[in-house]
Amino acid sequence: MVVLHVKSAAPASASSSSSSPAQDGDEDTELLYECAASAAVADVAAALGALAGLQAALLSLCRRLRARCAGAGDAATGELERALDEAEAYASKEQVLRNRFLSPRALREHIRNIEKKCATALQEPPEALSLQESSSGNKHERIQIWWAGKELAMDQKLSDYIGVNDKTKIVVRLTQARDEC
Repeated sequence: MVVLHVKSAAPASASSSSSSPAQDGDEDTELLYECAASAAVADVAAALGALAGLQAALLSLCRRLRARCAGAGDAATGELERALDEAEAYASKEQVLRNRFLSPRALREHIRNIEKKCATALQEPPEALSLQESSSGNKHERIQIWWAGKELAMDQKLSDYIGVNDKTKIVVRLTQARDEC
């Protein structure tokens, strides 16, 4: 299996200069993904887009809830804080250093767990808290994969670029697909 070290950059439109602070959900993220060398680039892009979208949604959710729960100190909020800590640790860049792959199922489970703890801690239903953002998934629907300074064509196979060796590790960058006029 080929290991892809995926770096997902902040959208270029979010900040005009590289020295400006990251906005909510606009930081660089990293993850590891494993696939066959013979996999179609389009399939890999779809999987990476979904995984990066879940990772970004989870991290954004954690940041928003931390800001909302700041100052509250009861036991239920403590449970929510622990759930947020676990989720952030699972979705962090540190997993790449530990050679751990992210699972879409585990990311969804962390989101559900946070929703339950949030409903208990804040005494509000998850729907009232606007925990799910509709825009978080749209940002990662149309992505491009770049490796070695080249955009990988969606109609090609990964092996067309990296060869047939399944014991390869490459670093790729995800970017937002530009609309052609």
